[in-house]
Amino acid sequence: MIQLIADSGSTTTDWAIVTKETTHYIKSAGINPFHQDDATIAHTLSHELCSQLTDTIPTHIYFYGAGCVGGSVNERLKAALQHCFADAHIEIASDLLGAARSLCGTQEGIAGILGTGANSCHYDGKRITHNVPPLGYILGDEGSGSSIGKAFLRRLLRGELGKELLEEFYNQFHTDYTSVIGRIYREPAANRFLASLSPFIASHIDNPTVQNIVQESMNEYLTRHIMQYNYHELPLHLTGSVAYYYRDIISKVAYSHGIEIGQITPTPIEGLITYHTTQQ
Repeated sequence: MIQLIADSGSTTTDWAIVTKETTHYIKSAGINPFHQDDATIAHTLSHELCSQLTDTIPTHIYFYGAGCVGGSVNERLKAALQHCFADAHIEIASDLLGAARSLCGTQEGIAGILGTGANSCHYDGKRITHNVPPLGYILGDEGSGSSIGKAFLRRLLRGELGKELLEEFYNQFHTDYTSVIGRIYREPAANRFLASLSPFIASHIDNPTVQNIVQESMNEYLTRHIMQYNYHELPLHLTGSVAYYYRDIISKVAYSHGIEIGQITPTPIEGLITYHTTQQ
């Protein structure tokens, strides 16, 4: 058996091709069948995945992704994968189920994603039983990279973080006020742009005001999402680059609410490899 396991967010897809002897990792652009057309998906698969697989042909494919909401959306992605791997057994599921399986395995728990977007669920060891709607980066996604980026930019561009930090930001990103506003309101994928500011924000986390921005965002995530579950009796496990960047702040805020933090991982892929190789 040769397994191809994928975890796809809004920005990138992590692939792992797993055999008995080796595990090989590939990165590609994010694949989101809810937002992307068939041609875009096919281009990513052929140019960024298949070109790197050489002679290794998967027999089983497990794809977990943002935008994999079921029904015809999943069927479109399955058809695209089947076109590349005609004889493979293919399963498509949400990135949230992928996170839950990665973090909790077959144990009950609360699983959360904090990356470009945010999500969470109660997982009973087999399936998701409760999900607080994340609502996306305009209405919700508290705690996500896009949410933190939005709060940071709002205060930065209004001069609340000081002239020196504003000038450093403009210099590092080779931009100015007009270009930033245009990037958000006139170009696609504003959420990705906002989330891309996270490394810059993290590099200034010693600034008390910047730290407070992140802390407030994590507090919103915990109170609006996690505290809607049975958090008194179950641990919270988290995955995603934002969760990993700010794990110390998350742990501190969680402790203040009586929330037990379990594991925090930068991506779900390693946990998914463990899940699928032990379930056979």
